[in-house]
Amino acid sequence: MQKVRAEVHLKRIRQNAQAFKNLTKTKLCAVVKADAYGHGSVEVASALVGVADCFAVALIDEGLSIRTAVCGKDILVLTPPLCKRDAYTGIKNGFILTVSDLKTAKLITSVCREYNLSARVHLKVNTGMNRYGMLAPALGKTCKYLQAQPSVRVEGIYSHLYECNIERAQTQRRLFLRCKRVAERYFQNLTAHLSATYGALLGQDFALDMVRIGLGLYGYLPDGVEKNLPLKKGMTVYAPVAVSRRYTFGGAGYGIPQKKGEKLSILRFGYADGFARTSKNGVCGYENNANNLCMDACIRVGEYKRGDLYPIMTDADETAKVLDTIAYEVLCSISRRAERIYDERE
Repeated sequence: MQKVRAEVHLKRIRQNAQAFKNLTKTKLCAVVKADAYGHGSVEVASALVGVADCFAVALIDEGLSIRTAVCGKDILVLTPPLCKRDAYTGIKNGFILTVSDLKTAKLITSVCREYNLSARVHLKVNTGMNRYGMLAPALGKTCKYLQAQPSVRVEGIYSHLYECNIERAQTQRRLFLRCKRVAERYFQNLTAHLSATYGALLGQDFALDMVRIGLGLYGYLPDGVEKNLPLKKGMTVYAPVAVSRRYTFGGAGYGIPQKKGEKLSILRFGYADGFARTSKNGVCGYENNANNLCMDACIRVGEYKRGDLYPIMTDADETAKVLDTIAYEVLCSISRRAERIYDERE
């Protein structure tokens, strides 16, 4: 086998989801965007159907890919539609679309009118992330507009905590509740959701009607958050040992000569597989990397048995620390060219 091997532990992911449900005692929206953070969105969604109340993706196409796997459960698209095609595809497939401003509301309404369709939407408000979402004055105008549109059903309202800081989270919560009260002047029975993985750890005041769990499903918590919830890592990545040899002359990969006679081993993974090119890339055993990674190979000082599968990522947090990044980026990258193997082991 030439490919990197990513073992995805579905039972662990399901147990992580249940841990959040038990903790928050509210609905759970399983976030499977970015191919379920590199774990495989179709397989993860299928595994979570019995636990998750609904699912969230970033893009319309991601929703299409899991449509069958979720067995009829709701799919929320977090990125607002940017054109008529986005809106039409999302509406036609029954997805819940995000309305982040009046312009988006009018786009969705125009598509409904043109094609005689009915849309379901959640309102996105800006409580400090400054990514998507409306401030309170724009929210009121958008709600007033949508209230007059029978083809658009407003079912929820949400926002996103921008920092793992309790004081700022509380400030955002207060602002969100004010926005919720504005929306409730126009619409009843809205599903309110503010918290992703971090917010879910802050107690019932932040759980509201639903929590959106992404990173936590896969066994990780955001940087700086106390690891007080027993989560299990959802993926382990291995690389095959392709060659074991003794150095005789020249470089080790692109440059950097070694000691003559030193044992070198070639592991079949490189930066094209989603790993950082630098030799200090945080993968397991990176201290023995002889040089920067090649596109498709890593040269190690030491003797490894040809044909063995060597673990190169068991904990994305540890890899991220070395690279001065976050586990999210590591997870989304490292299974890029991998053969994913799904199991139900603990």
